[in-house]
Amino acid sequence: MLTRRRRSEGQALVLVSLAFVFLVACAGLSLDGANAFGQSRRVSNAADAASLAATRVLLSIQRSGQPGLAISNTIREFLVNDNSIDANRSTWQASYVSRDAPDTIIAPVSNGTVPPANASGIRVDLRFTFDTLFMRVLGQDTLTVGAMSTSVYGPLGSTTGADIIPLGLSVSASNTLQGNGSIRVDLKGTIVRALNVNDPIPPDVITDANFAHVALGALPSGHGNANGCYNPNVDGNLTYWWCNGTQSPVQIGQDLPRIAPNWGQGDLNSAIIHHIQHQATAIVPVYSQVPDGLGGVTLQLAYFMGADLSYTNGRGVLTMTLRNDYIASGAMIGQGSAVTGVWAVNLKR
Repeated sequence: MLTRRRRSEGQALVLVSLAFVFLVACAGLSLDGANAFGQSRRVSNAADAASLAATRVLLSIQRSGQPGLAISNTIREFLVNDNSIDANRSTWQASYVSRDAPDTIIAPVSNGTVPPANASGIRVDLRFTFDTLFMRVLGQDTLTVGAMSTSVYGPLGSTTGADIIPLGLSVSASNTLQGNGSIRVDLKGTIVRALNVNDPIPPDVITDANFAHVALGALPSGHGNANGCYNPNVDGNLTYWWCNGTQSPVQIGQDLPRIAPNWGQGDLNSAIIHHIQHQATAIVPVYSQVPDGLGGVTLQLAYFMGADLSYTNGRGVLTMTLRNDYIASGAMIGQGSAVTGVWAVNLKR
């Protein structure tokens, strides 16, 4: 009987030991699995940020003929400094892709070689190794997670935010801006009124025949009628949009309703100055005129332009200087804005 009891106790001890090992393994899998999931998301976010930043750099160095070193440095900066990816525990590879075939690698990014002419995006492949918490008891000291992220640039087709202004140019005025490099928009007609009867309008002056004050979509509820850009209830029309831009997507092909400006109390002047002081570069909508079916015309957004703004308050003259290769927040749609060099950088999932 004593021998049988000792044998049973020994078997129970073995079972308890096995159960303990099993529980440790489960705890290790649970905790380290959760950690691996968190590390995977962190690595994925870092790869996204690096590919977006690198694609912006790609756009700038393609025009200047610089090699890929600037792209590599940007990726390293975003991984190590901005996302705390330990350089000693990670490996990454950057490659050129095109927006037409973002899943196909054109060539690896080389520090000493200029980007291929057909490259319009950057793919970042990232692997990161981290220490386990409990699984090392079972001999698994580290785990490795990976992420791949691709970003491409293309013509801006839809945008929101503070960059866009509620002042549209006709296609003709857009052509003048591209040809001259700068134009003066005669918002209040002061330049034209100062001319003698037979004097021609200067070629860089855009009159109200070729610009329009336009609405930028829906206004937030409760905007009220108060004055001033710093008041959350600023005037709900042009003043509001000059102050704040818009959170409603403004997209190529949509109608741009005209709005009559109110210069009376100077609020619109103040809003234009406010915009320039806080955001001197603007996205300018360019419109074409299409029949409205009622014998008139409507303004339809054709594409976007980038311009640096300055304003002569007393005369109401807005000077626009062409801004090439301007990257704006938004989505790529169509090809129109490629003509004027306004681009969006988007992740490709």
